Amino acid sequence: RMITCTFLIVTFCCFLVAFSGYCMFGDIVDDQITISLETAHIPHAHFALTILMWLMVLTAFSKFTLSMFPLSLGIEEIAEPFLVGETTKEIASNVIRYGLILGSLLVAIFVPSFSFLCSLVGLVCTMIVSVIFPAGAHLKMFWPKLSMFEKIIDVVFVIFGSISCVVGTIATIG
Repeated sequence: RMITCTFLIVTFCCFLVAFSGYCMFGDIVDDQITISLETAHIPHAHFALTILMWLMVLTAFSKFTLSMFPLSLGIEEIAEPFLVGETTKEIASNVIRYGLILGSLLVAIFVPSFSFLCSLVGLVCTMIVSVIFPAGAHLKMFWPKLSMFEKIIDVVFVIFGSISCVVGTIATIG
């Protein structure tokens, strides 16, 4: 029941945002909202664009931090038995975190088409983590207790997520 309510709320919010965007811009919307805002002849469009740009920067920083934190904790746990003293552990923790940041920067600079790879991995991981896995886990854990309607909804989410993953991958590659 909780997964169904969550998916319905998120879906409703996405449709609400899409409908609002269509009402504001109509058919002349570009692929990215920032491009549409640059050319829009509406009051305070420049202010909205500035806020949007800063929110995008903030999102990038928070996403990077949130995705690197578990990785750094895992590496720190692996290294911890070999370290003696709190100061050594703190120094190692900082070296690991800065090393991950530097490694990410070097990969972004020197790997060709890194943005393509990131979009592909992001698409697949997002669909698996936010659509396929929750519905599949819900099915696996509560199969005997679920009504037929709930089972159908979860299966539809798994199938829809898998199809979206394949279509998104084809669209990204093609």
